[in-house]
Amino acid sequence: MIDVSGKVLQIKVRGILKKADYDQIIQIAKVTIAREGKVRALVMLEGFQGWERHEDWGDISFMMEQGQHIEKMAIVGDEKWRDDALAFTAKGFRPTAIEFFTASRMNEARIWLNA
Repeated sequence: MIDVSGKVLQIKVRGILKKADYDQIIQIAKVTIAREGKVRALVMLEGFQGWERHEDWGDISFMMEQGQHIEKMAIVGDEKWRDDALAFTAKGFRPTAIEFFTASRMNEARIWLNA
């Protein structure tokens, strides 16, 4: 589920993230970036169970082409997904400020994202 409110993309991921769903998120992000210039993302992992096995997960073209247009990304989910989520989003290897918050810190995530 994706909601776009101005410069903020709110993405809710439940269950297993499938490559087709990820590709849809990328397309919506591209349209939003084209319209807004710079965006921020709030990714909420609810009942998250990981990623679908798929050979194309290594495609980093979106990150290389559009990464500089994503100012901040807050990921909210179960602590057990922290390391995997930060690795998946390439924290530290892209210009985007990325932070992980547990669900109990949702308010803090929103404040950080909007600061």
